[in-house]
Amino acid sequence: MSFLILAWIAVLLVLALLLIKLTQRPYHHDLRARDVLKGHRWCSLGSSNTCFCNICETLAIGTEGMVCDSCGVCAESQQCISAADRTLQCKVITTKTATHKHHWVRGNLPENAQCEVCEEDCGVESGLSDWRCCWCQHCVHQNCILNVAEVCDFGRFRNYIVPPNCIRLKFSRIRRTLLVKEVLEPNVNSWSPIIIVGNRKSGSLEADTVLSSFRHVLNPAQVIDLAEQSPQEALEWCHLLPPHVTCRVVVAGGDGTVGWVFNAIQKMSFEKAPQVAILPLGTGNDLSRVLGFGEGHSCDVDVVEYLDQLATASPAKLDRWKVHYDPPRNLGIRMPAKEVYMNNYLSVGVDALVTLNFHRARQSPFYIFSHRQINKLVYFTYGTKDVLERECNALEERLEVYMDGVQVELPNMEAVVILNIPTWGAGVRPWTLGAGGATAPKQDFSDGRLEVFCLSSSFHIAQLQVGLSEPIRLGQCSTVKLCLKGAAPMQVDGEPWEQNPGTITLTHSHQASVLVRQQ
Repeated sequence: MSFLILAWIAVLLVLALLLIKLTQRPYHHDLRARDVLKGHRWCSLGSSNTCFCNICETLAIGTEGMVCDSCGVCAESQQCISAADRTLQCKVITTKTATHKHHWVRGNLPENAQCEVCEEDCGVESGLSDWRCCWCQHCVHQNCILNVAEVCDFGRFRNYIVPPNCIRLKFSRIRRTLLVKEVLEPNVNSWSPIIIVGNRKSGSLEADTVLSSFRHVLNPAQVIDLAEQSPQEALEWCHLLPPHVTCRVVVAGGDGTVGWVFNAIQKMSFEKAPQVAILPLGTGNDLSRVLGFGEGHSCDVDVVEYLDQLATASPAKLDRWKVHYDPPRNLGIRMPAKEVYMNNYLSVGVDALVTLNFHRARQSPFYIFSHRQINKLVYFTYGTKDVLERECNALEERLEVYMDGVQVELPNMEAVVILNIPTWGAGVRPWTLGAGGATAPKQDFSDGRLEVFCLSSSFHIAQLQVGLSEPIRLGQCSTVKLCLKGAAPMQVDGEPWEQNPGTITLTHSHQASVLVRQQ
């Protein structure tokens, strides 16, 4: 009897140990891959572009034509699209060969293309003439192509590209799709691949064109649309790459998309976190400005130029802050707490009200604008509107601010702003403005400290935008607590909402790995 008891105890211990190992093992996500055997990835040629159809050789103008954003094959009609899918191979994402050969596509060469062999202009003849490799982007004349080596070296961006012969796929019977199973390291010095993520359905809807441009230059599997796959799926690349390889993630989007990716990186707990760069497509883009990647791009961004800029970027650390909201007890019942993370800034009051009004307008089904400049004009309109209405007047009467545990006396104000980075409000650097800016403590987004200041009105915001005023500085600190006694607009990194009364605490969470480009 005692032997049976001991046996059962041993079995339970083994099961407990297995359960502990399973719970400690990092959860891996499925990284889906497109089956290129099913055809090309077609997109519209665009209203101002032309191309020659690779099937019937007819000139396609504007929206009449379609182009594969991966390999560059063009088609003029639905019949030609079907024929191209059957007869012209698309840019493969995986092969089983030891080396990779050129993938030549006939005609439709870029402007000012030069032959890789004779260095003369090519693609200048009318119609489908000469050839371009959709991997290394080299162009050659019809008469020179036999003088080119069969093996492709992937061109100037070989350090960024994951070669097809380094990717192993598997078929998931459950999900009925191809998944990336393994990624091998190529024989390339200083290989540090980049993963492109963006959401074609967000913001000004420019990410779709940008993602297509990157598929043209890189392995299409390296380009992830967040409208189709989650950030966790995209970041599975970092688990699949060899441990010593540095993975870089380029986020094509605004501050909201960047924060989404940062949150996913934090949840996945990488041993070696990827380095994040930004290709700004949003409206504010304050973090992108600080990291040296500019104030914003349009859909016709030159991705080749951007990849050249990325080569000059250096790694850095960015503080991330936990924003914890504790609601008051209601009839003796405490509602659930809420936590978000801040990268750029937090504000309560008129600054957040303008953002909230703009956000509500953009969420309306009747809002038809997607251009960045029009969005900025609408944003300015809401700021002007509040100059007259002053909905956040006397905010100091319903808000208490504690910096490093000490309550701060507040002036007559309509907003309080807490900064992690130097820029705010689409490029304004408020902390260094005015006479007080010369003696203000230095800002650093990796020093574990926050800058806190007040705004007297929405007109005060307008003055800061043009450099005619300075903020009401409260100082620097490592922790901030806001006690809100009444409802007020609030925003974190441009994401606004109407905040109910309660206690809001900001504490340092961790540091994210970013890339900074010196301008």
